[in-house]
Amino acid sequence: MMYTFTQSLSTTLIRSAGYIAVAILLLALFFAAPTKSFSQGTGSAITGYGWSDTIGWISFDGPSYGLAVASDGTVSGYAWSDTIGWISANTSDLSGCPSAPCSATLSHGALSGWLKVLSADSGWDGWISLSGSGYGPTLSGGNFSGYAWGSTNVGWLDMALAHSTFHQCGAFYGCSANDVTYTDTECNVTTAATCVAPMACVTGVSTCQYPAIVYNPGSGTTGHLQVRPQVVRPGTTATVFWNISNVSSCAVTGSNGDSWTGASSGSGGKTTAAITERTTYTLTCTGLDSSHISESAVLNVIPVFQEQ
Repeated sequence: MMYTFTQSLSTTLIRSAGYIAVAILLLALFFAAPTKSFSQGTGSAITGYGWSDTIGWISFDGPSYGLAVASDGTVSGYAWSDTIGWISANTSDLSGCPSAPCSATLSHGALSGWLKVLSADSGWDGWISLSGSGYGPTLSGGNFSGYAWGSTNVGWLDMALAHSTFHQCGAFYGCSANDVTYTDTECNVTTAATCVAPMACVTGVSTCQYPAIVYNPGSGTTGHLQVRPQVVRPGTTATVFWNISNVSSCAVTGSNGDSWTGASSGSGGKTTAAITERTTYTLTCTGLDSSHISESAVLNVIPVFQEQ
C-alpha cells in the first residue's frame, strides 16, 4: 500500500514538473521572442488580425511585435499566433521558400511571397503562401481582403480584419508627351486627357492647360506697356512699347485717339501722335484661355508758362 502511494505521488510530481517546464518554456519563448519596432517614415504598419478555421487568430501587431511595409513594398517583422507561435516576414527567415520570389511584398495593392512559422518542425515546413493561382490578399482603402494559404496546418487565412495605411504611390497627375497621366495610390497609371496645341500638360494639374500670358523683356524694356519718355514738350512725340506672348489679341489705345493692335509693338515701338496734353495709354489683351489683362501708362506734358 505504501509502495502504491509512493509510486502515485512520484508520478504526480513528475507530471507537475513537466507542466511547469512547458509553462516556463512557453514564457521564455514569448519574452525572448524577436521584436520589431517602427519609426515614422521607415514603414507603414500592418495591423489587425487574420483568421484561420484551423488555428484561430493571428495577430499582426502588438506591444513588442508587428509587421511593417517599407517604401519599396517589402514586408518585415513578426506576427503572433497563440497556437503556432511567431510568424516571420523577415527576408532572412524566408530563404528556401517553396517557390520564388520568397520575400513578402505588398506591391500594387497585392501581397505576394511567403511568411514562415518559426516553430515548424519536420512534420510541417511552416510556410504560408501570400498569393497563388486564384487567391491572395489585396489592399484597398486601407483594408485587406482575400486569403493566404498555409497548407493543412493553417489552411485558408482570411485577411478581412487586417489593415494598413501603406501607399506605394501617391495620387498624382503627371505628363507623358501630350498626355495628362493619373497615377493612383496603387501605382496604376491611366491617361486623363490628351492635349492639343496650344494647350499643354502641366505637372500636378488634371486637365490640359493653355499657356499663361508672358511678358517678354527686351533691350531696356520689360514687355509690359511702357511710354518713353514719360514727359514730353507740347507738340512732340513719344514711343510706346509692349511685347506679350500667349495671347489671341492685344490692343493699345490712347486718350488722344492713338490706336494700335498686335501682341508686340516691335523692337522700335510705336510712335505717338504729337502730344498736346496729358495722355493715358491702355493695353488690353485676351489670353488663349479667354482671360484678360489690362494695364495703363501715362504720358505727361511739360507745362508752358507765358509771361504776363
